[in-house]
Amino acid sequence: MLVAGLSGANGLDVSLSNFLGIKLLHVESKLFPDGESYIRFINFEDVRGNDVVLIQSLYPNQDKRYLELLLAIDAVKDLGCRTVTVVIPYMAYSRQDRAFLLGEAVSIRTLLKVMSNLGVDNLITIDIHKEESLKYFKGGVAANLDPIPLFAEVMRNLTKDPIVVAPDQGAMNRALKLSRMIGYGDYVLFRKSRDRITGEIKHELGEVEVAGREVIIVDDIISTGTTIANIARYLHEKHPSKIYAVCSHGLFVNNAISKLISSGVSEIFALNTVPLPKNVNIIDSTPLIADALRRLTK
Repeated sequence: MLVAGLSGANGLDVSLSNFLGIKLLHVESKLFPDGESYIRFINFEDVRGNDVVLIQSLYPNQDKRYLELLLAIDAVKDLGCRTVTVVIPYMAYSRQDRAFLLGEAVSIRTLLKVMSNLGVDNLITIDIHKEESLKYFKGGVAANLDPIPLFAEVMRNLTKDPIVVAPDQGAMNRALKLSRMIGYGDYVLFRKSRDRITGEIKHELGEVEVAGREVIIVDDIISTGTTIANIARYLHEKHPSKIYAVCSHGLFVNNAISKLISSGVSEIFALNTVPLPKNVNIIDSTPLIADALRRLTK
C-alpha cells in the first residue's frame, strides 16, 4: 500500500505513512497562470500494481480541492494501480443532500457519482453530515468513520461531571454516545423555538442543573459558529464551571472563533480534518483513519 497526500491532506498523509509504516507517494500540484490545476506523481513508477490511498480534504477552496482529487484519481488509474482508496476527511457539499427547492442540484450525489464513474474502489470519510448520502457511491466499501471515541478519550481526561449537549435533533445520537463513552454525566437536547407572533427565539434545556458543572456542546460541523455561540450564551447565564465546544470539522468561517469565545465557550476542540486556527485544540484523526485502512486490507 502507498499513500499520497494532495494539497488538502493537512499533514495526514505524512502521519499515516509514519503510523502504518507505508511508503509515501510524492505529488506535485500547482496552478497554471490561467488558474488551471496541475497534478503529477513524482515517483510514478511505484504506482503500478500497488494499492494507492489518496488523501484530500475538501476545505478550504472546495471546488479546487475536488478537481485536484479527480485529476489524481484518473492519474493513478492510468498509471496502473491495483486499487485506489480515496480518504476524504472532510466531505464538502454533504449538507446539500437533497433538493430543498425544486430545481436544485443534489451536490453530494454529484460528487460521489463522479468518483464512482472514475473507478474509485473504496471511499473513507469522517462524520459525514448524513451517512445515508454514501449510497450514491457505487464502488466497493464506503466507510463513514465515527470520531466519538476520540472525543470521549479527550473529554474523559478533562471533565469530572459533564453535561453533553446536542445543539439540535440531528446531533442527539452523537451526544448520547459521547455521554455513554465518557462513562458519566448527563446528555440533553437543546431545543430552540420561535414565537410565531413576535419572532422571538426561545431556548429550552430541559430539567438539567447546569450551575457549577462542565458542559460539552458536540456537533459535526462548526461553520459560522452562530448556533453554538447562541447556545453557549444561554448556558453561560446558568453559571456552568466551563463550556467546551467539540466538533468533527472546524470550518470557523470569518469571526467564528471570536464569536464562540465571547459567548462564553472556554475551549474549542476539533479534528484535524481541515486546517485549524492556533487557538483550537486539535484531536488527531490519524488513528481512526489508520484503523479503517487496516480493516480494508485484511
